[in-house]
Amino acid sequence: MSPPVRPIAGGRGEAGEVTARLPLVAPAWPRMGLPARLLEDQRVLGWLLLAPTIVLLGLFIAYPFVKGVWLSLTNATVGNAGAYVGLRNFAKIWNDTIFQRATYNTFVYTGIATLGKLILGMWLALLLNRHFRGKRLVRAGMLLPFIIPTVLSTFAWKWMFDPTFSVLNWTLYHLGIITTRIGWLTDPTLALGSVIIVNVWRGMPFYAISLLAGLQTVSPDLHEAAAIDGASG
Repeated sequence: MSPPVRPIAGGRGEAGEVTARLPLVAPAWPRMGLPARLLEDQRVLGWLLLAPTIVLLGLFIAYPFVKGVWLSLTNATVGNAGAYVGLRNFAKIWNDTIFQRATYNTFVYTGIATLGKLILGMWLALLLNRHFRGKRLVRAGMLLPFIIPTVLSTFAWKWMFDPTFSVLNWTLYHLGIITTRIGWLTDPTLALGSVIIVNVWRGMPFYAISLLAGLQTVSPDLHEAAAIDGASG
C-alpha cells in the first residue's frame, strides 16, 4: 500500500505530488575512524605536535643532565662504573683552592661584565633615542661587535693585548703613562680585566638594542607631559 500523498505548500499538480512522495532521508556522512577522531581533539593534536620536541629535549638535555647529577654522586671513572659516595665529591671540591679561585673569578667576571654591559647599553639606548647629528654613525659603531666575525675580533683583541706589539702599550708609552711594556694577558689580574673588557665590548650591542626597543615603545605624549611638569634628561 503506497503512503498517502502529503501536499506541499506551493506545490501544484503532479510535480508537487512526486516531491511529496520522496522519503525524507538524512545525508550519509562517512564515519570517522579512531585516528581521525583523535586528531580532531585539540588536546591530543597538541601533544602529538609537541612529542618530537619533547623527545629531542629528553634525549639531548634531560638525560645528560640527570646522568651528570648521578655521576657526581659516585666515584665513577673512565671504564669504571664506580659506586655511590653521596656528597663526598662536593665536599672535596669545596675545600679545593683551585675551585675556590675559579668560583671567585667567575662571580667577579660575570658581575662586572653584566653591570658594564647594562650601563653602557643603557647610555647608548638613551643617546640613540634622541635626534642629533651623527646618529647613524653612532648606531653603526654600536653594531660593529655584531658585524665583525668572532674569529677576526679575537685576533684583533689578541694583537691589542700582545706584550710586544700591543697598540695599547704603544699608545700609553708615547703618552708618557708607562715606561715598560705591560703583560695584559700574563698578569692574572690584568688578564681578568682584559677578558671583561672584551666581553663588555662584545655583548654591549645586545643590551643597547633591547633597551632602545623598550624606550621607543614609550608614547611621545608621556615625554611631553613629563617635560611640561619640569622633568629633564
